Amino acid sequence: MKIVAIASTAEMLAQIQHILQDIQENDQYIFLQRHNQDLRIDRIDLASTNILILDSESIDQADLRLISTFTRENANPAVIYMAGPCSEEELINAIRSGVMEFIHTPIVSHDLTSAIERIRSRKYISNTHKPRGKVLSFISCKGGAGATFIASNLGHIISTEQAKKVLMIDLHLQFGDASFYLSDEPGLATLADIVTKEGLDNTVIATAAMQINENYFLLQAPDNEEDSLGILARHIDNLLTIAVQDYDFVIVDLPIIIDALAMKSLDRSDYIFVVMQPTVPYMRAFTKMNHLLTKLGCESQKIRTILNRYSPSIDIPLQKIEEAIQTKISFTIANDYVTVSKSVNIGKPITLLDSKNIICSNLRDIVVMVSDHIIEKSSIPFFKKWFG
Repeated sequence: MKIVAIASTAEMLAQIQHILQDIQENDQYIFLQRHNQDLRIDRIDLASTNILILDSESIDQADLRLISTFTRENANPAVIYMAGPCSEEELINAIRSGVMEFIHTPIVSHDLTSAIERIRSRKYISNTHKPRGKVLSFISCKGGAGATFIASNLGHIISTEQAKKVLMIDLHLQFGDASFYLSDEPGLATLADIVTKEGLDNTVIATAAMQINENYFLLQAPDNEEDSLGILARHIDNLLTIAVQDYDFVIVDLPIIIDALAMKSLDRSDYIFVVMQPTVPYMRAFTKMNHLLTKLGCESQKIRTILNRYSPSIDIPLQKIEEAIQTKISFTIANDYVTVSKSVNIGKPITLLDSKNIICSNLRDIVVMVSDHIIEKSSIPFFKKWFG
């Protein structure tokens, strides 16, 4: 759920934030403070807010009038109002205005969390809360393995052939170039322009993201390292929390060096794709990467291995590679240097150049797994199913 808290003081805001951090749910939080006791409700998107938490020293009639205006005809947001001692008449007026839960201050943690869970269980909240999307993280075990190419083109296939809404996030904060795999012109905004801002929501993401097609959006990496200096792990966590509420898939392109930002993405991932190539240096690098992911606590069942640029006729046999790295290869991507180079050089997804290319077929195998899409066998040719 999306939960917004507007507090009267910085101390109260910090107390609310501390309480909400203990709730074990994938909720999005926005914490704001009153401006000269004015709620300034225009700072948030009420339609997408599930719960609005407000506090005041005493029940404020101006607050009640405002609450009444936006709760009269809309199910969201449900309002939790916190205030000091009040009369029975004041409490009745608060309920009549649209306040769903009233909590006396000073607040007790259990009172606030219980109020949130009661609202969460209400039927209308469940109906308006969209199931969260899946987070797919891609990381190369060694430079040049092809993770960015695979991630960006996978997103294009999901958005076009599965008609799913996809957001790709380029977390290569120093040398990110995912945009050039999908377009010949970079967008106007980057990840750094929005991720640290107060009040981040899906509207802000949509404004900053580069639109690739009707369902595919990209948050570019910063243009220079200085712009990324203020980005913290909690910013990435908040970004992912917001994104999975509006996008069916969030694809994160990670750098080789696993820092606190990358760890946050790995923790939130439904699948982690480790990309390698069929040469001995990559096999050694994969073994180290796999060991590192295990030490960091990444669950083995969500890690998938992609062997990129594989040519069975000339490369090390697949069985030998699996024996060497002691891991089952989940997917192989064929080696078609000419087509891939053309795709990258002109900034177009490979399916727009040659939708019947074997690499497209390999990528569709991954799509089937992550989207739980089943291709039924029939007399209809495979490509006719996809392209009509």
